[in-house]
Amino acid sequence: MSSFEDPVSRGVVRIGPAAAGYDAGSAGFWGSGFFVAPEWVVTCAHVVDKRVGAMEREPGGGVTVTTCDDERLEGEIAHVVTGHDLALVRVPGADFADCLWLSDRSAPTPAEVELYGWAQTSGAYGPEEFLSTKAMATGGRRGNAMWLQNGLVLRGCSGGPVVDTRYGSVIGVVRSQGQGDATVGRAESVTGLRALCDQGAEAMWAEVVAAHDRHHLRRFEGSGDCWPRLHTRLAVRQGRPHSFDPRSRTQLYGLFAEVEPPSGPGQVLHLVNGTSRRLLRSPQRIESNDPRNWREGSGLLYDPRERTEAALAGRDLEQEAVVLYAAMVYGALRAPRDTPGAKKLRDWVETAANALETDVIREESLALLAGGDREDGTGVAHTGPGDAAHDDVLVVIEPEVYGTHPWRVQLLDSDGGTTTVRHDEEGVPRTGLEVAVRQGLSEALARADAGQYLAAVDFLLPRALFDEPVDEWRSRLPRGDEPPSVHTLPIGRRRVVALRDQLRRRDGVTPEWNRARRATEHGPLEAVPLCLDVPDAGHTAPAPEGEEAAYARLSVSTARLAGVPLPVYCASTATGRGSRVLTRAFHAGHVAVLCRRTGEDGHDDCAEFHRRAAQLVREAPTGSELRERVRLLRNISADPDRDDQDTAWARHIVLIYDPPHRPAPDEPLHFPPL
Repeated sequence: MSSFEDPVSRGVVRIGPAAAGYDAGSAGFWGSGFFVAPEWVVTCAHVVDKRVGAMEREPGGGVTVTTCDDERLEGEIAHVVTGHDLALVRVPGADFADCLWLSDRSAPTPAEVELYGWAQTSGAYGPEEFLSTKAMATGGRRGNAMWLQNGLVLRGCSGGPVVDTRYGSVIGVVRSQGQGDATVGRAESVTGLRALCDQGAEAMWAEVVAAHDRHHLRRFEGSGDCWPRLHTRLAVRQGRPHSFDPRSRTQLYGLFAEVEPPSGPGQVLHLVNGTSRRLLRSPQRIESNDPRNWREGSGLLYDPRERTEAALAGRDLEQEAVVLYAAMVYGALRAPRDTPGAKKLRDWVETAANALETDVIREESLALLAGGDREDGTGVAHTGPGDAAHDDVLVVIEPEVYGTHPWRVQLLDSDGGTTTVRHDEEGVPRTGLEVAVRQGLSEALARADAGQYLAAVDFLLPRALFDEPVDEWRSRLPRGDEPPSVHTLPIGRRRVVALRDQLRRRDGVTPEWNRARRATEHGPLEAVPLCLDVPDAGHTAPAPEGEEAAYARLSVSTARLAGVPLPVYCASTATGRGSRVLTRAFHAGHVAVLCRRTGEDGHDDCAEFHRRAAQLVREAPTGSELRERVRLLRNISADPDRDDQDTAWARHIVLIYDPPHRPAPDEPLHFPPL
């Protein structure tokens, strides 16, 4: 018998219909599941989504959960994970449950595994038997489905755990057998459960993971066998000595469960890469890893699965890496750090750091603790090597072709690279762009936000979309009676949002563009009219300035200006004269332009807008400060019922901010076929 079979069997359950009600007389066995935390069972969505007569199982529906001791418990479907064949079932009162150990790894395969579950081997009306089989698991990265080869997958085992025999952890959930071949199967990676964080169930998943780690710490601190002790025996048997051993891991993860969760994967990866840089390791990329809690960040730092020489050499510094990372986590917590959980985490890091043999990492970890203790409550996290440039988000919308706009959402990393999060090459009509982009925008922002840093959003648009109110788009809509949330605010109220121009990239990066970028970044700034005659004569001047004259004027920094010229325009630059002169401003190298979405004939406050915009620009010492001041102004002027001349002028304000050092796609998306 496998060394896993006994501890696994105690946590694997049978799932069937509720004991009473419409389907009380139906067959009592639908499939398998397993306790991942006290009161929480993971299974497949198709196991609990059975149709019995007219009944369909959906979140909130009742099920029966039967343990290995044949104890029948009442459960309810807490969440069905959209896009994955996964579901969470809550079993109130099952705080006694034996729970399996959940993997902390983002790339869990290839791996030798054992599959577990219950099946009716003698027919639909026979008793269920507990089964196990060995297999090889491949795939499963970034939440995609796994392939199971050379194993036996029987009906009823769906929802059972896939256990990595090297690490003694659950890396997947059995889903189905191959087409007509029971020796080939599919499984859902447990990393697919991270999608709960993108579906409004962040708090639920954080609760499950915290309950999981508290459970295993309690078992380890008590008497009797437990998963951490099994992990220790595994490491000895396999000859895998690790400085970050199962004892330290169980203690640290139990402490992580007692502090506030991270703001998103961006914050976790930011600290992981800060640690990696300090230990001269390659950084982790967001497209390969999507850590949603502190334990998953730790899982990226010890015992790398790849067997390269550099990875194996890094194993000797496992404890150093994890201790330094834990010190950064402490520094990233909100001040004041006087909660019992934060104090215990600090004590663990201090004890572990003092035991390190590497002087530099020991001193740096202790310094991070001291820096966190001295924090004055301003919200600036002391994360040492983790303090570095952050990711931002780029939404690329291509020109209209055949009535639709292809689009993609990308992450802009601090090294100048881009990572596509979602895209649609066929595109959607303009009226459907906000809805189409929303999910990708939400995912990208979750990955880019790190601690106190809120990612900026750039929109790379064709000129015709410069009057699209992208700053009013939302990355998430409120659900039902959900209370107000910062996550459902228009993105331009909470974040810096700016436009970038598709058209200017035809000329490449010019010397004028580079010079203007440096000047705008350093400031000071001084507003100049995009169209010279508009502030005084409006849009009906008898002899408006020509485009060639505008180019000549905008190309020269005149001595009478107190700062770097920044064009201002009171109307839209999507079409008409505003668009034509904007092209000339770009030819002159300008990086930033302030304008509005208002049409040329839709307002009569040209002079007022230019006067107030000039004051705004003058008060912003640099281009970066101007971006933030425009965000604040959007908040102040957001109420359409507020009759305030000091803010009304700024409604529908647009900031074009397009420096050449910001990466942009090299090629457009492919257009849909004819």
